[in-house]
Amino acid sequence: MNDSLHRTDTLNSRKEFTGGKQKQHWIEFQLVDEQGAPLANMPYQAINDAIRQRCFPECSGLSDAQGVIRIEGLHPIPITLKVQADPFAELLQTRRLRALRAEPHRPVIGNCTPLYGPQRSGFSPVEKQALAAGHRYHYLRIGQLCDRLPTLDPPLEDPKRPPAFHFPDTAFSGFTVEYEALNHRHVLEVCPFRAWSLVLHHQPEYSMANAYNLGLMANLSYSIVAQNILKQRPGTDPSTVSGSVEEFFLRQCLDLSRTPVMIDSGGTRLPALVVDVPFNQRYTTAVMLDSLEAKRPSGASDIPRLIIENTQLFYCINQTQVVVAWRGTQEPKDWLTDVLYRPMPADGSGCDLKSACTPLTDVGSVHYGFLHAFEVAKRLFPQRFDDIKDALENRQLFICGHSLGGALALIYSAELKDRNPLLCTYGMPRTFTAKALARLDTVTHFRHVNDADTITSVPPEAELDNWLYDALGPLGHDLGYIWSVGELVAGKLVRFGDPYWHHGQIAMFYRADQHVESRASNNPAERSREGLGAPYHTTILKRLPHRTRLYLVPSLSDEFSRFAREEQKALIRSMSRESLTRFFPSHTNPERSTLRSNPMDHSMVAAYLPFLHNQLLELSDPDRPLERKAQRAKFETQMHGVGVPETEKHRNEQLLDLQKLLPMALRMTQDLEGGPEALQRFCREREFGVMIEITQA
Repeated sequence: MNDSLHRTDTLNSRKEFTGGKQKQHWIEFQLVDEQGAPLANMPYQAINDAIRQRCFPECSGLSDAQGVIRIEGLHPIPITLKVQADPFAELLQTRRLRALRAEPHRPVIGNCTPLYGPQRSGFSPVEKQALAAGHRYHYLRIGQLCDRLPTLDPPLEDPKRPPAFHFPDTAFSGFTVEYEALNHRHVLEVCPFRAWSLVLHHQPEYSMANAYNLGLMANLSYSIVAQNILKQRPGTDPSTVSGSVEEFFLRQCLDLSRTPVMIDSGGTRLPALVVDVPFNQRYTTAVMLDSLEAKRPSGASDIPRLIIENTQLFYCINQTQVVVAWRGTQEPKDWLTDVLYRPMPADGSGCDLKSACTPLTDVGSVHYGFLHAFEVAKRLFPQRFDDIKDALENRQLFICGHSLGGALALIYSAELKDRNPLLCTYGMPRTFTAKALARLDTVTHFRHVNDADTITSVPPEAELDNWLYDALGPLGHDLGYIWSVGELVAGKLVRFGDPYWHHGQIAMFYRADQHVESRASNNPAERSREGLGAPYHTTILKRLPHRTRLYLVPSLSDEFSRFAREEQKALIRSMSRESLTRFFPSHTNPERSTLRSNPMDHSMVAAYLPFLHNQLLELSDPDRPLERKAQRAKFETQMHGVGVPETEKHRNEQLLDLQKLLPMALRMTQDLEGGPEALQRFCREREFGVMIEITQA
């Protein structure tokens, strides 16, 4: 080469020199999903400065059957890969997540760790295989590879703010490899374009997944800390407030690095049982309705001030589900609603609001206070309730609630009984009278009772209507109630007329005791009578040391259930139907192990959820050692000791057999696509450990 424009030294400006051809480089990208399956036939474009300056031909095409893209003849400069958004998103929505997630710790206040960081090294099986083969490895999300925001149906509420987990790069810059990393295969493991959805089964049989997840939702309705933050900071995006309904459904359910967690106002954290679904089936609506924040509509002077603060609920919607959760007793004024026991006609007449109440059944009555709390919500949020009804087209309806929320959930289910709701309640009071319940037998309802929970025993199981309610004007409510309860205490009101009854099939958390029976022979007088053959003697019952808690679902004792296997069918055939009917009479609470009533058994987060959580954990991971299993084993051994009354022994044998039927309640989840992986995620070791279950009184 002899060119005066190229000078090699200062002495000879025309010195000749010789150079070879520039060394060319290559690179391979292999696109795979989390299962290691290739992402084939994906349209791509690769670009670098040489291509931009037209020194190298445009580089585009399709990934091959193994998901491999090979580019040769490259200059030693960085190169960027982009994949066409729509076909990429469409394919990634069909791919499944691997069971276990990286589960990074959630940053707490004062921790500047990014919410969505890179996946930790050594976690992925794909990474291990790639590194073992001498390749480079990268874990990416769709937004780090696609060339723009994909077309979504339904569309994002704000396309300028796509979900941060899937789209960490809103500029869609693509994936860039520096020139030092050329001449290698880069295995790109791409997170499927999915979202979390609660595992819920719309079916007449009892489901452990339904009981647990709807219990979480019932507790989420108490998210007062998040609500208070939103009140103190107007304009705050609710999806950024930890513990809020919006944060759970609109942020956590789109974060595939972690399992969504219900965060209680007191700081308790419980993982939801979730399955991954295509991103287009994500939750698109999550709305908290708080009567304290609602504007009173014009002409709404009929809404009672004493009840307006009682009613809160939330609802969420995805492509297949509508979930409505009603909040329970929390504020002081909620207790006023709870004790307004007067029965009101359930047909909508007799309402003392200016307009008629919602017609629920054509006969029977409903609790006065609960009905009014329900009507407050209907009057304050008419458009929201219309939205829920509109969303029910081609979707399944799930309703839940705890305490007062359970009563409101049952009333709402009665209104929507023609839309086939599935209802789970926890610690709910009696709400309808017997005649009304006859019209609600088509509503699938599982009513959870925690042993001696006080609230499940009110209102009294009696006819509480009387002439004083109407005869004495404003004093009628108080005097009518006082008269009814006075008559009840006096024993003059029993189960006749139209008493308050419970609705639904019971699922009971039963505290089982055992006793030994002995005759009082220490008294000399007693001994002398025994020696004379006197028939009279005193019997003493002494409680044995080992107690246990049992999860009893009588509806599982169906030999013809589609979820009963041979071992369960044999167990069911051995059970006494007469005994089960006696233990679990319809429309009321079973006889409990103690006559006491305990308000502490009523807490959702401290009493109901630990039992639900640990039972699901036991069923999902049968080999895991748990204290509850050890206590049951001790109890069963103790049961066969000398001196245990035969009637008590027979009862406990029947109840233990019922406990052994619970695997039937998990079978539908195990058969669900993605169900085994959901259970595996639920059973993993967690940073916050396993809930402490109160197994002993």
